[in-house]
Amino acid sequence: MENGNNSIVFFGTSEICIPFIDSLKSKFDIKLIITQPDSFGGRKKKLIEPSVKKYALSNNINYIQPEKLNGSVADIIKEIDPDISVVISYGKFIPKKIFNIPKYKTVNVHFSILPKLRGAAPYQRAIESGLKNTGITIFEICKEMDAGDIWATKEYNIFTDDTSTTLADRMAENGASFLASTLKKIINQTIEKKPQDHSLASFAKIITKSEGRVNWDINAKELYDKFRAFQPWPGIFFYSIGEKISIKEMKISNRKSNDPAGNVLSLTKDALIVSCGGDDCIEITEILPQGKKEMTPYIFSLGNKISEKLD
Repeated sequence: MENGNNSIVFFGTSEICIPFIDSLKSKFDIKLIITQPDSFGGRKKKLIEPSVKKYALSNNINYIQPEKLNGSVADIIKEIDPDISVVISYGKFIPKKIFNIPKYKTVNVHFSILPKLRGAAPYQRAIESGLKNTGITIFEICKEMDAGDIWATKEYNIFTDDTSTTLADRMAENGASFLASTLKKIINQTIEKKPQDHSLASFAKIITKSEGRVNWDINAKELYDKFRAFQPWPGIFFYSIGEKISIKEMKISNRKSNDPAGNVLSLTKDALIVSCGGDDCIEITEILPQGKKEMTPYIFSLGNKISEKLD
């Protein structure tokens, strides 16, 4: 493997990290991966291993899963003496005593064009807001969240049918080589970092499960953008006669209506049409009732009543 002499410590947890690590390991010496501890989740509360841990195991890369980024973790990194550290979707703040250890400090890959959309859910909030583009920013970590000097940015279009999943996959696959080339420039000192204009900062707050409940008062485009943004989690859902039903497929309807928002206008074999804000309508074509399999609203209606107004 050709990786030269440049060494890296990598901090990351989620699936979006994998294309980046895969690209880096062919060009750098990844001395250590630091990822979150295993957790219990899902309906059956099974043990969940981070995607990055699984990758480390299958590729024989040393890894640790510290509960806290404390002095002992700092000592491990000092012993490694890496050229640079990289953070992508790790899930915890990196303290100064750790991000300052490498010769060329620590960089973070953030999924927006900073200073816009700092925070936990940048590309999801970009889709939810109806933006037509976003991007990747590689910046040097400092004490303030996502506020460090910028090394490089790469812009991506947001397509009208993009979900958070498809957008993240595209940015990760295309951004992996961009990260590797930027790191080489940093180490070779052929690139200059630039400070952010903090007056232009905006924030992408973490997404909560409760946000997935449909607000029928917003217009059809806003609702469709939210549907795309919240895939795969938390999804969007409504209640019919007290039963929680998730929307798995939907589209903006050509139909207009001045009915109150949330009213069911029609149900055919093709779609459930519901009124929403701005005289708009949406067409729901696939649903997931709680505790059941995915199905069309029509199939669901054969054995279940659907209320005239959805909550």
